[in-house]
Amino acid sequence: MEATGPAPAGARLGDRTLSEVAAGLRPYRPVVATLVVIVLLVNLLPGGPEPTGDAVAATGPGAGAPGTGTGPGATSGSGPAGAAPDATGDSGAAGGGAAGPAGGGDAASGGGTAGGPTVAPEAMGPNCDPATGRIRFPSVYAPPCVAPRANPGATYQGVTGDEIVVAIYSAQEDPAVSALLRAAGAEDSSEDVRQTYRDWAAMFQEHYETYGRRVRLEYVQASGDSDDDVAARADARYVANELRAFVAIGGPVAYADELAARGVVYIGQIARPVEFFHERAPFVWGTQMSGTEAFLHLAEYVGKRLAGRPARHAGDPAMHGTTRRIALVHLDTADGIYQPAVRFLEQELQRHGTALDDRIAYEPDINRAQEQARVVIARLQDRGITTVVFSGDPLAPVFFTQEASRQGYRPEWVIAGGSLVDTNFFGRTYDQRQWSRAFGISQLWIRPPYEQIEPYHQHVWHHGRPPRARASNEILYQPMWLLFTGIHMAGPDLNPATFRDGLFRYPPSGGGRRTVLQRSFGRHGLWPWDNYTAFDDVTEVWWDPGAAGEDEIGNRAQGMYRFVEDGRRYRPGEWPASEPRVFDPSIARTHFDELPESDRYPTYER
Repeated sequence: MEATGPAPAGARLGDRTLSEVAAGLRPYRPVVATLVVIVLLVNLLPGGPEPTGDAVAATGPGAGAPGTGTGPGATSGSGPAGAAPDATGDSGAAGGGAAGPAGGGDAASGGGTAGGPTVAPEAMGPNCDPATGRIRFPSVYAPPCVAPRANPGATYQGVTGDEIVVAIYSAQEDPAVSALLRAAGAEDSSEDVRQTYRDWAAMFQEHYETYGRRVRLEYVQASGDSDDDVAARADARYVANELRAFVAIGGPVAYADELAARGVVYIGQIARPVEFFHERAPFVWGTQMSGTEAFLHLAEYVGKRLAGRPARHAGDPAMHGTTRRIALVHLDTADGIYQPAVRFLEQELQRHGTALDDRIAYEPDINRAQEQARVVIARLQDRGITTVVFSGDPLAPVFFTQEASRQGYRPEWVIAGGSLVDTNFFGRTYDQRQWSRAFGISQLWIRPPYEQIEPYHQHVWHHGRPPRARASNEILYQPMWLLFTGIHMAGPDLNPATFRDGLFRYPPSGGGRRTVLQRSFGRHGLWPWDNYTAFDDVTEVWWDPGAAGEDEIGNRAQGMYRFVEDGRRYRPGEWPASEPRVFDPSIARTHFDELPESDRYPTYER
């Protein structure tokens, strides 16, 4: 079925990988350095296919009778009948939807339910592994088994007895960007992206429980650029009022905000503070870590590992015997949108008995980038700062590190994690005389061979072939995993509240490994608030300018991040109160040649 949406306002640069980065990088677009950013950022997001609907066949026992949609906030009621799927849409094979208990407590125990009665694992059907209490699916994130039940029909807008409507945001395409991506060998075509979305939907549809409903994907072409809030809100109104979707995947912050106001569940890469999610609960979900949670880790790292100790990793030997003087250099806007997050960081540092010696905001204004860098570096030197904590967009360190070398300033550089600063791709663009002293936190994970990464392995296991979108398939996978996990855990009475309750019951999974991170939602003793974002743990890294290997899009060159203690990961409260063990290659590797035994996912016959 065609989803035409608002009329496009002209082709401009599309959405980027991180919503926070998108706003920050926009002013850099005229610069040659932006081309480097585009190659990675656009490559990690879907392009702009022609909008259409894709239906994926229902699984699990007994589909309910065709039902009618309901308005936001309701759990029942009448409305227009759900639209029929496009005849050309892909359909996954039915079956594989056996279920069992899920929810609270350890998944392996089979305790609790996802909206239904407790059932012993052995009574849950062939798709339940009684040894683990989770479904037979090759993933450490496989959800708990759930009891098989028929759905009651329509339960919310976009949820009928037959289907669940999901809108996929497609950013505007830029022909120049596409040409650059092709030249770099890093482009996934629009059809590659659409096919991979269909593939993930078909895979999850068959193995996860959807209670007799099929997921119908509707591709919505953005009517403006990612920083055009007016266009984003118009697109959101179209999704809510015309498509009447239950869930929308991807899109900028203004789009998410408008969808939440209209009762549509949003899933995307939004690194906003936790307040952003709580004020819009239960409608906005993040596929990574919230800004507040990232700063909670950062405060613990600085307070426990850096404060009160000598700056032994500075490039200037004169600083090695000096107690660290720590400054935060961070991205901000003219209206101070990031000030609450910075104040939270300062409050957390106080809890650890320390404080920043300075904090400096910069704006991503290309016309002032060099001048801002000159002023910031001069101020850091003047105030005797030995340790610069950087939290901002991935282009800014190009200017700051070059200017620091020009001024003969050689401090420690501490990475706050996130926003792609901790990728090999961008690390190679910074002044290596400076970045050779960079270390800190990363939300990323040490990588095994590409073919052994879970999403790739699952795709081959289910479909018998690799994903079409090689460069972006992991990015496309994340929201689809969250979507189907929420549906599976919610039970047959699907609405935003049961979607939330189901995800909150999902047990923390993936922890204690090197190559995968821990995911959880709700409260499991990890965060002092309701958690609406997926990532929990982080790792410690340092930059080795002499290490050679592949970056995130397959370019082989020198300069790689090394993961301390072979990628050991830390949850909040777990950072040791000792000096970072950085710049020791004997305990830090850049990658794994083989997936570690401890990280291997369960294996099942297809």
